[in-house]
Amino acid sequence: MTKHSGKERDLRFECTECGLCCTRRGKYAHVYLQDAEVDALARFLCLSRRSFLRRYTFVDEYGWRQLRFPEIACPFLDESSGRCRVYPVRPVQCRTFPFWREMIGPRGWTAEARSLCEGVGRGRRYSRREVEASFAQMDEWERT
Repeated sequence: MTKHSGKERDLRFECTECGLCCTRRGKYAHVYLQDAEVDALARFLCLSRRSFLRRYTFVDEYGWRQLRFPEIACPFLDESSGRCRVYPVRPVQCRTFPFWREMIGPRGWTAEARSLCEGVGRGRRYSRREVEASFAQMDEWERT
């Protein structure tokens, strides 16, 4: 994360539990999973790995394991409350949203980030170190 015009970007965020980040946007409904995430989710749901894979995932045309979105939302979104039912073991992709490199530009949040998340620009300010920690989590995930 770089500085712009001598001052840090204003990256405020607070989750409003709207659930929008957990819903399909057109054809976009991608939550990618690594093996460790599959195992953690299966354990949390008291399912065998095989049952979890069969019930909740698929492998796309590029060989990536993804959560299956049977409807408009992630299968783990409680739509009435806007809360994640697997929050303690949610995938890294979910845990780091919206602090993804493509959501943050030279002057702060991108227009895409603002359109995907009503909590962007609200709440507490996140430090450069906190944002870089999210980037590092995603970088590590991608290397796995």
